[in-house]
Amino acid sequence: MTRALPPADPRWPERTFSHRLMRLVNLIAKPFFARYAEETDLSINEWRVLMLLAAHPGLTASDIAERSGMLLMNVSRAVRRLARMRRVQRRRDPADARRALLRLTARGEAIFARIAPQARRSEESVRGQLSTAEAAEFSRLLDKLLAGLRSQRGNGRA
Repeated sequence: MTRALPPADPRWPERTFSHRLMRLVNLIAKPFFARYAEETDLSINEWRVLMLLAAHPGLTASDIAERSGMLLMNVSRAVRRLARMRRVQRRRDPADARRALLRLTARGEAIFARIAPQARRSEESVRGQLSTAEAAEFSRLLDKLLAGLRSQRGNGRA
């Protein structure tokens, strides 16, 4: 028997943990992309794909979805558009021809190199709201939450 939570507080959705986490992520990304989205013709999902491929060349779309928590459909759309714009290249996986291994092209690397320093500064600015001890504890707690989700979903990554 599923029990529905009564909305005792009309602000309940805004007070949930998940809503506040999503809001934090969106507030971090919003000013950053207000500056770069039009200039580079990138969506937030495309940027996330670029970041992962810069760090881990040769991932598949499924790998990116697992590592980022994005829906595979959104990753696939981002990859298709990045490939059309010649920012990402696909190569057949020699071990499994059904899979495409993804890498940044020179264009993709140039865009990443241009945006990454500002992304790092933005992250440092957010992290700077916390003391060193708080930042370490927050990082530890995020890792704990991610590990819990991985074990619940049984996929090894969250």
